[in-house]
This record gives sequence, structure tokens and C-alpha cells, in this order.
Amino acid sequence: MDLGFKDAAVLVTGGSSGIGRATAVAYGREGARVAITYNSRKDAAEAVAEEIEAAGGTAYVVPMDLGTPETIAAAVASVVEHWGGLDAVVANAVSWGTLGYDERPSKVEESRPEWWTEIIRANLEGNFHLVQQVAPALRGSEHGRLVLLSTDLAERGMAGSWAYSAAKAGLHGLAASLQHDLGADGVLVNVVLPGITLENGVHRVIPQPALERIAAGFTARHLPDVSEIADAILFLTSPRTRAIQGQLLHVTGGDLIPA
Repeated sequence: MDLGFKDAAVLVTGGSSGIGRATAVAYGREGARVAITYNSRKDAAEAVAEEIEAAGGTAYVVPMDLGTPETIAAAVASVVEHWGGLDAVVANAVSWGTLGYDERPSKVEESRPEWWTEIIRANLEGNFHLVQQVAPALRGSEHGRLVLLSTDLAERGMAGSWAYSAAKAGLHGLAASLQHDLGADGVLVNVVLPGITLENGVHRVIPQPALERIAAGFTARHLPDVSEIADAILFLTSPRTRAIQGQLLHVTGGDLIPA
């Protein structure tokens, strides 16, 4: 099915790996002009750009630090100038903060204010700054589309994930209001919530036998791959999608089966 992305101008933040990479390449297959941002891995972003071109799209790579508003403004300005506008934006870039996974305290009183602040500023405030910068270009498109990437942790939570879960939950409220603002100019705004997500059928931390047990505990009996998250994003940002507005789309494998 032709989703209508031929020559569309698209921006995918954090496009050098994972969901961002899969989404950018998927747009490339549809013949879109795809800009991706990277923070520190320029070589990885350039490799993804080659994949986009090989898939049939046109690629453009720009640096951006989600925690630094000045770089967000510069990245968006560069892309808008390069493409002459924007039709779809996927806010996928993420900051995990400076603490390693095993370094995070499990009790909230043991957390430090600076750990909270850096996560909130990047993942919530950073995406707010991104939306501010892309809004004029999306309003000027005949089919402006915006997707914010959240996580199922925003709803189910996890010990030690207060800041990240809160930041991502904040995107739900942001989208709820943006649908009225941007929607007045024909822009659709939605949120995608991935859960445990695989890449080429594997997970970077969870071993395969455990993955199979986890997958069996969901009602779909299946954990999504990054390509399936990309499919959901393309669906929401396609010009063919016209009446889905302000929604939270869960791509998680369904609900957990009661023990």
C-alpha cells in the first residue's frame, strides 16, 4: 500500500539506532526525504543515511542534543532550510541521563535532584523545545504530522524510573493540548508507547530464553520488533491517516496475562 510519503519531508530525531533507525529507513522505502539527528554517534547516523538512500529515499544528517535547546533550534532550522519545509516529525530522541542502569537507586528518597532535573529537561523540556521549533513548518504543510515517542513505563512504572516515567508521561499531556493548537491548522499529533522492544528479534539486555517467557506472558504472545514500532509511526504520520488525533497508541504486545 502506498502510504503517500513520496518526496515528503520528514525529521526523525535520534535516528542513528533502534526505533529511530528503523523508522528512518522505513520512510526511505516510501521514497521520503528523511532527516535524522544524532548526538554523539555521527558515524552511526551517516551509516543510517546510507541505508535510507539504498532503500529509495533521500537522507540528511544533523547534530542535536536533546538537553540543549540551542542545538534543537539549529537542527530544525537546518532541516527546514534543506528540505524547504516539514511534513512529518518523529520525536524519538531520548536521554537516559548520566547514571548507569545498575547505579539507579530503588528508593525515591535516595535520588538526587540533579538526576531528576537532567532527565526531565532533556526528555520533556527538550521535546517541548523541539515542538516549538517544528510547529511553523508543520502548520505550513498540507499534511502536517507529529508523533511523540513515549514508553509503557509512563503508565506501569518501575522502581528507579521516576524521572524518566514522569518525563514521558508529560508528553501525553503535551500532546493532549497540542491537538487543539496544531490541530487548528490541520496537524495531527499522536503518541506511540513502545514496551519491551526487540531489534532483529533480540534484546540488548534480556537473554533469548527469558524473552520467550516474557512474550508468552502478554496477550499477543509476541514482543514487538523495532520495525513494528516504525510501522505504527508511519501509519500515524501518513497523509492517508486523517482522523486519528491526540491518541496514545500502545505497541507493547497487549496486556499482561494475570498470573
